[in-house]
Amino acid sequence: MPPQQRRQRQVVEDDEDEDMHDQAPQSPTDADYDGDERMGGVGQRDETSQLIKNLVRYALACEYSRTPIRRDGIRDKAAKSQSQKEPTSNAYVLVSILPEEYTTPAIIAPSKVQSADGEASYIALYTMVIAIITLSGGELSDPRLRRHLTRLNAAENMPSMNPNDETSPSEKTDIVLQRMIKQGYLVRVTESRTAGAGDEESTIWHVGPRGKVEVDKDVLAAFVRTIYGGSSDELEKKMQVSLKIKERKPGAPDTVDEEPEEAPPEGDPGPSTRRRGRRRQTEVEDGDSE
Repeated sequence: MPPQQRRQRQVVEDDEDEDMHDQAPQSPTDADYDGDERMGGVGQRDETSQLIKNLVRYALACEYSRTPIRRDGIRDKAAKSQSQKEPTSNAYVLVSILPEEYTTPAIIAPSKVQSADGEASYIALYTMVIAIITLSGGELSDPRLRRHLTRLNAAENMPSMNPNDETSPSEKTDIVLQRMIKQGYLVRVTESRTAGAGDEESTIWHVGPRGKVEVDKDVLAAFVRTIYGGSSDELEKKMQVSLKIKERKPGAPDTVDEEPEEAPPEGDPGPSTRRRGRRRQTEVEDGDSE
């Protein structure tokens, strides 16, 4: 055999040996390890899916009772095995991203309430307080808030959540304000200051996270227009400065216009035209019979 052919055959045999080494069957340990990895991935997906379901249930339950969604509650009820890595405010607000036509009371029931009248009064109260704080620059001292409540005849008492209850048709103002704080509509900050002979405490009121979401700038603008009985150039300019809203033409409606009915398909005269056609055809037949 020529030397050149012998060298080529030797090179081919070496390549086949390398391929056999590369394609060697996996040991039982390696196969088990790959199977464990696949099973681990499936288990991790199932755990994540369960955590998502628990979080959704917890968020909906909190929204129904107007309870702030806090990280402690998520950790205890939805994600017991998850550890916190970054510090946050530990409070969340559930926000609906559904289109406006799907957020009507007929589809989404209101939060847990004792009375429809009491709910309406409560909404009006916290909307008014939030509007006063926002239009005052985002914060309001406790004495100034009390003065505003006195003008509203709500310095000592406010309507209760169930005004139809003859035994307690009203509640103490401090109790209602405390409920607004608990539900996230308001935030009360107490600061200590050293003045003269001793320390003095000053209380400042701010809009809470839920208040900012439910009573946003557009809602406040519509509320102010309702209070002032309509819109005007001067009022719109003041609200643009105070609320940082876009320019709005006076007299423009606050409500969304209803969409016009869809036109019937081409060749279809529509139900009203069909009814008129049937009536005309009946009259012709009656005339022929006579």
